[in-house]
Amino acid sequence: MKRLKLAIGIAATAFVLWLLIGVGLWVKVKINNWQKLSEIEDVDANSYRVFSKFIDDIEAQTDWSVEIISGLRSKEKQRELLKENAKNASVDKSRHVKGRAIDINLYKNNWLHRIWLKKFNSRRDWQNSGVVRISTKYNLLWGGSYRNYHDPVHFEIR
Repeated sequence: MKRLKLAIGIAATAFVLWLLIGVGLWVKVKINNWQKLSEIEDVDANSYRVFSKFIDDIEAQTDWSVEIISGLRSKEKQRELLKENAKNASVDKSRHVKGRAIDINLYKNNWLHRIWLKKFNSRRDWQNSGVVRISTKYNLLWGGSYRNYHDPVHFEIR
């Protein structure tokens, strides 16, 4: 009986820790998203409204949650990215610099772990998520449709 109580106690403790870690990560992502959207709002209120609704629709219409990994960028940051990869947009062409683009990862919980959709995932994976379809509602250009550059995390206002 003592062993059973101990096993139940250990299992309950593990579950509570798992739950707390999951909630903590969720809160961290939500705060990050809010901060990145607020930065965009300071530059372009329309972009803020479009991206906020886009994210809300993704989370309401699919089983995916959104983490914004890039929003508004400084000209300096865009120059750095261009140096790292010549396929990145120049400062004068980047919609990020104008507050008119976001890069996102998608995630969903699958029992004990998270499943992610990131840049390295295929075009088909992103299309199957339903996010590309939702982006058309907002007339967003999807980076997964580029001919010479795989950038499925990128969504921009045309």
